[in-house]
Amino acid sequence: MGVSTRTAALAAGLLAVAVALPSLRNGFVSDDRWIIVERPLLVQPPSVTAVLTEPYWPAGFGGVTWRPAVLASFALDYRLGGNAHWFHAVNVVWAGAAAALLTLLACGLSDPRTGLVTGLLFAVHPVHVEAVANVVGRAELMVAAGYAAALLCALRVERHRGYLVGVSLAAAFAIASKEHAVTLPAAILLVFIARRASPRAAALPVLAAAVPIVAYFILRGVFTKGSFASGGLALGLEHLGVLQRAWAMIPISLQWWRLLLFPAHLSADYSPGELVVSTGFTLAHVIGLAVWSAASWAAWHWRAQVPGLALGLVWLIVTVSPVANVVIPTEVVLAERTLYLPSWGVCFALAAVGMALPWPSRTRVALLAAVLVAGAARTLARIPAWHDDEAQYRALTRDAPRSYRTLWLQGKDEFAAGRWGSGERLLQEAIALAPQVTGPRVDLAKYYGTAGLWKPAVQVLREAMAVDSALVPAWALLPGALLGAGDTTAAVQAAREALRRFPGDSELVQGARSVLNAVPR
Repeated sequence: MGVSTRTAALAAGLLAVAVALPSLRNGFVSDDRWIIVERPLLVQPPSVTAVLTEPYWPAGFGGVTWRPAVLASFALDYRLGGNAHWFHAVNVVWAGAAAALLTLLACGLSDPRTGLVTGLLFAVHPVHVEAVANVVGRAELMVAAGYAAALLCALRVERHRGYLVGVSLAAAFAIASKEHAVTLPAAILLVFIARRASPRAAALPVLAAAVPIVAYFILRGVFTKGSFASGGLALGLEHLGVLQRAWAMIPISLQWWRLLLFPAHLSADYSPGELVVSTGFTLAHVIGLAVWSAASWAAWHWRAQVPGLALGLVWLIVTVSPVANVVIPTEVVLAERTLYLPSWGVCFALAAVGMALPWPSRTRVALLAAVLVAGAARTLARIPAWHDDEAQYRALTRDAPRSYRTLWLQGKDEFAAGRWGSGERLLQEAIALAPQVTGPRVDLAKYYGTAGLWKPAVQVLREAMAVDSALVPAWALLPGALLGAGDTTAAVQAAREALRRFPGDSELVQGARSVLNAVPR
């Protein structure tokens, strides 16, 4: 039975919507609060310009990223609905749109049947849950939709030059949604080569995509504190050069393969303790090199019989490069939501291989049905992990029990429950796993201060400030801790320095002045 391109796109889009629908019951979780809930600018924007020029992360988090299309969509959500269920409903729509557009792309690069299989596999892939069921994951969905639209327009430029406008508009939308779109020119060249077109034919579409991307980075430098990278380097990759980071990411890339091919275990956190960054020569490096070598050999060996295998592998490499921490530094070693767009390459490769296998049609249909049922079941089971903060915390302790983040949160819970011994131990373990993270030290200092253990509090605060000399919470606590420890001279010096550094922080100013008033003249 024949399958039309339109039918394939519609089927994939509807399936993506169907498996995402349970996320409508979810609330705002984790980063949703900082980016959406606690942003008065989005609730009552003074102007459209104010929203479009606002950094994606609030200034208190560094303000280095700029995603105006996503923030504008959140502001619009507040106008149209305002509650968490509306925000999630919009995410569901974006998930369906992205799946449909990427299915159209798969059909255009192969045939409708292969495109349908690609789209169905993509629609139920469990690694997408973090992007779909968490509101701020919308950036992944929007950039994927813009990315696919740009490529679809690029493939039609030979028919009519007017599609170049579509390439530019879609590229502008994609890059305004997330920085992953920086790879779009390379992806355009890739799909032209896959269509056996001359690379010269890709020149105009590549240029049409590159212009808005370059403009984006110029404007980003104006509106934010960042330029190209999203912020600091991920934990474990600090002080490493490009080649060292590339070597360290080889064993971590095994997690990409596991999540893309066998996503049984999912987690919201892959931080130190749960994921080890190594620059030595380990067995994981050997396995990682072997996996990439085998994939490359298979793609090259079957390039004539199964060209989709090579296209899928190169797509994976191109689209995962912005989060690979090699050329472009990011603040996370690995996050499932960042594999949303790269997963299309794996789905396309699997579909191409499946269609090329000399198996009876019934066997292939049965295998596809089994994979779709397993993927949908895992997706549906995972969505409730993003229901609320408590659900996420339970999932975190289950999925990433050794992560420094989990230990940090558990330590705070132990202190809150009055179990100070275990709370101290857990926070110290978190500090040992992530010594460059100041949060656990600041929290431990607060608990020491509550118990009147001023000298340990001062020591921990000094350690935190050695990591970040401009750490406001540490400067807010240090003068009082020094005063409690009986070192009035140092307390006065710290209070004056805090006032000099942060005169605009009302809470810090009040605390510093109370310390100065408490010290006899």
